[in-house]
Amino acid sequence: MLNILKPTTKILIILAALILTSEYFGSVALAEGGEDYRIFLRYIDSTVTEVAWEPTESRIIYKGRPATHEERYRVIPCVVRMPDGTIIVLVEPGGNKPIFIRSTDGAKTWSEPYQGSLLEGVKTVSTLGVRRDGRLMGVSEKPMRLIYSSDQGKTWEMDCEIDHSPMNSAWVWTGGRMLELDDGTLVVPVAGYLQTGWLSSGVLLSSDDGANWSFSIIGCGNPSNMMIFSEPAIAKMDDGGLVALMRTEDRVSEIVPGEPRGERTGLCRANSWDGGKTWSSPVETLTGSHCSVVQLPGGILLCGYHRAPRLALSSDNGRSWYANMLWMTEKPRTDWGWYTSVEVVDQTTALALIKEMQTPNTIQACLLYRRP
Repeated sequence: MLNILKPTTKILIILAALILTSEYFGSVALAEGGEDYRIFLRYIDSTVTEVAWEPTESRIIYKGRPATHEERYRVIPCVVRMPDGTIIVLVEPGGNKPIFIRSTDGAKTWSEPYQGSLLEGVKTVSTLGVRRDGRLMGVSEKPMRLIYSSDQGKTWEMDCEIDHSPMNSAWVWTGGRMLELDDGTLVVPVAGYLQTGWLSSGVLLSSDDGANWSFSIIGCGNPSNMMIFSEPAIAKMDDGGLVALMRTEDRVSEIVPGEPRGERTGLCRANSWDGGKTWSSPVETLTGSHCSVVQLPGGILLCGYHRAPRLALSSDNGRSWYANMLWMTEKPRTDWGWYTSVEVVDQTTALALIKEMQTPNTIQACLLYRRP
């Protein structure tokens, strides 16, 4: 019917439809510029109050030995909070000499670096998580095994092998922290191949302390969507849900040169309401990569990602983001850092870590404070 209407009439109808749609889904407002760059997207069905969390100026908390270009991935932070409030950071994962630092005063000061001792059968400490009984848990790779530490990362002992079938060549990544859900289910984010050449992401689940594992797909890379999914990060929400953010990349441009869909990249989100057994279809969200995500007190979701490094907040399980803050550093809009890791410190404080781009042996940190 629109084809028989005058152009001005068509425009009025379209505008009316947009207004009605806006009223149905909630109000949308965008803001850009100034000292910071923020995105405000507010939806009326969100029950969480949007709260301001303001970052402090960043500072260096770790500097390892000089890294060559080939060693640029040696230092990557992974931060967890222990039940007693101690903050543990794996600053140099992989290899057989993992390095840790810790804080016992809310991430204000940090210990001297200490090396973890890998007991028989443990080859790496590739990522971290925390069990409810107070133990650090991790993953050792090649083969993939569950590992534990009862002394804040000083010594590590081998536990069950992790069955990652049907995924081939599966691996974990440092920013993809492990979780233990309220019912004791272990959740391990993984990436790998279900089909040759098409990278996919999912979670491995165990309800019996790692004796048996099942695989649940989140983002499936395949020729039909020409997308690949990697580096999944999972957050546990107080309402029982899980939020997954994944790095995505389009393979169209490699297969069909000039195809406009080849511009698709960034982070995709998926949600689970059954403990990770099933997931919603991935949808595009923040335009970044190498993300870390955690729920803050009050139901707010914090995501740290880069290019340029940013700290984003969501009040609706990652559906929209009402703040997208630059770090307070010398040149915040440049691509100065990568591999962010975020964690809760207490009811009014959060912590964000990131490794420097130009000096990849260095980790900076900032605190975020909740504003009244």
